[in-house]
Amino acid sequence: MKALMLQYAFTELQMEKVEFRIDERNTASRKAVEKLGCVLEGVLRKNVYLLDGFKRNTCCYGLLREEWIDRNFKNSI
Repeated sequence: MKALMLQYAFTELQMEKVEFRIDERNTASRKAVEKLGCVLEGVLRKNVYLLDGFKRNTCCYGLLREEWIDRNFKNSI
């Protein structure tokens, strides 16, 4: 589903960059966006306060249009 959304964002909407913000503890989602070619750009430390008092870190991933096109062009050859 994420791959289809990225395809739409970069080809139809002509976006230059897509960002994902993921809870640092969510390893499954982090691995999924990394498989799509996203790059970890940084971690926002304790930027979200949860109802139980936990202070969450957020991982910021980014993917540029040229990275998406290069990756998908190489895979289609």
